[in-house]
Amino acid sequence: MHRQFGQEHVPMNVQSAGRTRKTPIQDLLARAMEHHQKGELPQAEKYYKRALKAAPNHPDALHLAGLVAYQLGRQPRAIKLINKAIKKDCNQKVFYTNLSAIHNHLSNWEDARAAASSAVKLDEADGEAWGNLGQALAGLGEIDEALSAMECSLKLAPHNPQLLCNKATLLVSKEQHEQAAVACRRALALQPGLPKALHTLGLIQSIRGDFDNAIGNFERAYQGDPHNGQTITNLATLYSANSRFDDAIALFHDALRINPYAAEVHYNLGVCQSEKGLMEEALASFRRAVEIDPHHVDSQYALATSGRVRLPPEHLIFLAELAQSPDLSLENKGKLNFALGMQADQQRLPAPAITFFTAGNACRRALLESKNEGFTPRDHAKIAGQISKIFQQSFFDARQGWGDPTEKPVFVVGMPRSGTSLVEKILASHPDVFGAGERPNIAAMAADLEKGHDGVLRFAEGVKDLGFEEIASLARKDMHSLNRSGDGEARVVDKLPINFLYLGLIALLYPGARVIHCKRDPRDTALSCYFQNFVHSHAWSCDLAHIGVYYRAYVDVMAHWSRVLPLPILDISYEDVVHDQEGKSREMIDFLGLDWDPDCLNFYVNDGPVRTASKWQVRQPIYTRSLERWRDYEDFLSPFIKALSKAS
Repeated sequence: MHRQFGQEHVPMNVQSAGRTRKTPIQDLLARAMEHHQKGELPQAEKYYKRALKAAPNHPDALHLAGLVAYQLGRQPRAIKLINKAIKKDCNQKVFYTNLSAIHNHLSNWEDARAAASSAVKLDEADGEAWGNLGQALAGLGEIDEALSAMECSLKLAPHNPQLLCNKATLLVSKEQHEQAAVACRRALALQPGLPKALHTLGLIQSIRGDFDNAIGNFERAYQGDPHNGQTITNLATLYSANSRFDDAIALFHDALRINPYAAEVHYNLGVCQSEKGLMEEALASFRRAVEIDPHHVDSQYALATSGRVRLPPEHLIFLAELAQSPDLSLENKGKLNFALGMQADQQRLPAPAITFFTAGNACRRALLESKNEGFTPRDHAKIAGQISKIFQQSFFDARQGWGDPTEKPVFVVGMPRSGTSLVEKILASHPDVFGAGERPNIAAMAADLEKGHDGVLRFAEGVKDLGFEEIASLARKDMHSLNRSGDGEARVVDKLPINFLYLGLIALLYPGARVIHCKRDPRDTALSCYFQNFVHSHAWSCDLAHIGVYYRAYVDVMAHWSRVLPLPILDISYEDVVHDQEGKSREMIDFLGLDWDPDCLNFYVNDGPVRTASKWQVRQPIYTRSLERWRDYEDFLSPFIKALSKAS
């Protein structure tokens, strides 16, 4: 999501510095300013040039000629003229104020700060100068100082909606979302329909997961300012996330008509196209983004990890050098190393692949630990025990008849990279099945249940405390979401792999649900997880030994569910699906209580959305090249094997 900062346009103070003695020069300036204030810029420029021809060093003429030059799109000339005006008269705050506004608009943050600071020194009661200073400081990443300057500006102009919007943007960057929302609403009370306020409010709501209201505010901001590329991009991104791909693609094209050289928009268009299944179009969008900006890491990563592009040696050398850039973020260094690792693995070069994947995972691990999202093996190893302690056969016997008896929900669970996306695509190719993707709803429900409980896997204690009505209420809320996803289908598939932890809760919510458990060779699963730069944290995947601990807990949890869970569970092996696609597909459709449909064999032409790491693979027929991939890396996998054995 993109934030907005600054004015809707650069505020131009079209005024002289107050020289009043009538001279031929002043007559020329007066005529020029009259045209300028009417917006007749070419005529204004003509008279400013006449004034400068008569008096080349006249400060007002230099300053005003600089303003009109900027408004006509001649930025270098504008800056040169206003700087010359300042040299001739350094005591006019309006010169500095306009110069700082121009530099801010051009993202020349250091120059903007210098000019705004000079304006503030000349007049500490100039709210506009303080606002320009705040904008420059924000551009430099000095958020606290920027907020301080913005507060000074608002004290002098408390009813300025633009300044309130700028303050809201700063508060968003500090993750002070409630205060930011208050500032946006104050701005909207002063100027209803202000696009920038609506945009920032939509941004806050999208961060909070309130996507419906976020879309509404972005739509209103777009109506008020249909040429704002940031608003268009954010609205299109949310449309894409809600599977409104055609609407999203149309908006991305609108943004590119405004600025065809926006690499970020080409990238976002490519992501949307790839999720819709337009794979060749997506690759073309990523390539265009890289052509425009070779340093656009997300586009380089998308190309390199698609599995459909083999980058030439000179391109790989460039990526390796870029990954060593000292000013590159940990996240982007990680992405580039994963990209290089994927290319090496694709070319069957295990040694360099290991080097790059190890570097990428080191970046991920450091980044996650810096956010207190690291993995604690000792705590995670206790999970199976916690689940088996609470979710006993007697627990379910005492709660028979709870929840919603519908047969609509189908939960596809297992380890990440075990074939869950493939299974979902096969099922969703049936006309009576809707693939809802990785719904976060159950995991979010479990997170809420953790509150007020201590220890590992606190949600289990929370589930134990729920009564009949509470389970019914949770089921109703989740069923509303399921029905919105697949209103007319008999089955809706939720394929969030980690739901294997929450099957006890799911059994209470939906006693008529079905569970498909995806299994794969542990070595291939571990390797694929280690090679994957997951969007979600999955901190355990950054270290092979940690993958072993996590995998062992997963095996133990699923073994427990197979003994006590009052839901039918179908185990499906990835390898079996590859070797016997039709037989296993028929078995799954029969398990769902549906009649066979041959479209399930052509799952790769299904245009339903795929947002997981497997989106490139499931858009093509089943292939065997991922089987026994671990053999190229057998020695490298020893930490995983040891951890798995030790946990046993």
